[in-house]
Amino acid sequence: MNQLSRLAARMGPVRMAWVGLLLGVITLSGCATGSHFDRWAGQEASAIGVRPGDTLYSIAVANDLDWRDVARWNGIRNPRDLRAGQILRLTPPGQTARAAANTTTQAVPHQPSATKPTSQSASTRSNASVSSQGVAWQWPVNGRVLSRFIDQSKQQKGLILAGQIGEPVRASAAGEVVYAGNGLPGYGNLLIIKHDSTWLSAYGYNRSLLVKEGQSVQIGQVVATMGRRDGRAKDKTGSLLFQIRRDGKPVDPMAYLPSR
Repeated sequence: MNQLSRLAARMGPVRMAWVGLLLGVITLSGCATGSHFDRWAGQEASAIGVRPGDTLYSIAVANDLDWRDVARWNGIRNPRDLRAGQILRLTPPGQTARAAANTTTQAVPHQPSATKPTSQSASTRSNASVSSQGVAWQWPVNGRVLSRFIDQSKQQKGLILAGQIGEPVRASAAGEVVYAGNGLPGYGNLLIIKHDSTWLSAYGYNRSLLVKEGQSVQIGQVVATMGRRDGRAKDKTGSLLFQIRRDGKPVDPMAYLPSR
């Protein structure tokens, strides 16, 4: 007689049924727990339903797509013309998600065209900006880099920067806020700023958001306050998820930010 049979004999059929139910719940919970990007990233879905608070930009960022492609595939002329319950295609008409991965706009490796300053001190350079195709970039916070961008990773699509909880988070470049909310699982309070038709930046894990969708922001403007990646962590260190996206695809922010 195995251990499960002996346990059933001692507990009786009713209690054993409850144990089985509890184990089933735990198993399902374990299956639902994983990477904080699992809800959206890597699913290769061909369509998705719009939820309250979603924007074309947040859906595109969550699926590593160019918002212009999503708009074209769905006949959307105004990026703000979304409604809850609407079904959006995430692939070109007539293509599967896997095939579309080879046909959508891809991020071409690119280095900033401007030369980074060399005559300034390290402390001055950390606040300077680097221009890339007309977009000037600066660090959103001054804290150290906890985790770097990993190319082709479904999980590490940006930098994790350290700091103090509640410290200011600044816009890395001038632009328009196109998403401000907490509807993307794993990102916490998230801001997405559109800098032009090519470039977006994203700021996650914030404690609070200080700007709204549709608002124009300047480089260096305080747009949020720093929160934590994991609210259950015992330490009080703050953290910021920072991404730069080119044509919808995450790129390594270190290639665009000033040296420090």
